[in-house]
Amino acid sequence: MIKKNAVINIKGTQTIDGEDNITEIDVVGTIEETNKGYILEYADYEAGSSGKTIISVGNNGTVLMAKVGGEFTTEMLFERGTRQNCEYSTPYGFMTVGIYTNEIKVNLCSIGGSVLLDYNIDFNSGSVARNVLDITVNSTDR
Repeated sequence: MIKKNAVINIKGTQTIDGEDNITEIDVVGTIEETNKGYILEYADYEAGSSGKTIISVGNNGTVLMAKVGGEFTTEMLFERGTRQNCEYSTPYGFMTVGIYTNEIKVNLCSIGGSVLLDYNIDFNSGSVARNVLDITVNSTDR
């Protein structure tokens, strides 16, 4: 399939103890339709990083988000109604976090669309934060 250049807007809302922390970024990346779904890819936005983020959106309703190639790596699997243990790399070493996916909403086509991930993060099965990632993709290739 053909990779298309895209602008990817990522809005993250993290709720801890009833308080919301909202971050939003626009990155330049790509969208690619595959036989299994869609792949969104963009280079890390931190200065000097050689890493990239790959978001694989499956036709089966799962989303795999991986940060690879940089100083720190992460791989998180989202599947509605399930809890997954995911490895997260930090400056202090690896740590395992639980990801419980409340909701996944996908509305993608070859020129863009949106992905919404609503999930809880926990350490040692104790809930720490609720997170919502709202990803909007717009192809710049028409």
